[in-house]
Amino acid sequence: MKEKSVTIWKKKLDWIVEFRGMALLNTHPDYMRSKREKHKVDEYPIQYYKEFLEYIKDKYEGQYWHILPREMTRFWKTLRADQQRIPLL
Repeated sequence: MKEKSVTIWKKKLDWIVEFRGMALLNTHPDYMRSKREKHKVDEYPIQYYKEFLEYIKDKYEGQYWHILPREMTRFWKTLRADQQRIPLL
């Protein structure tokens, strides 16, 4: 919100990683602006998104799971099905 860079995103991610947390990056193109036009308070330049993704790739390569929502759904469905087959003791 009115930030002039992705510095705050980077700092937040680094803090989460430091404390072994999980970060979920949920984006939508409605909030990104590709043109240099002035953006609304809840929008940001698409360049910020690109820069943040490059930061994640460069600093945390091999430490994150880059998947699509449908792949996450498949993961949880499979996990749940597997748990239902395991008898409780």
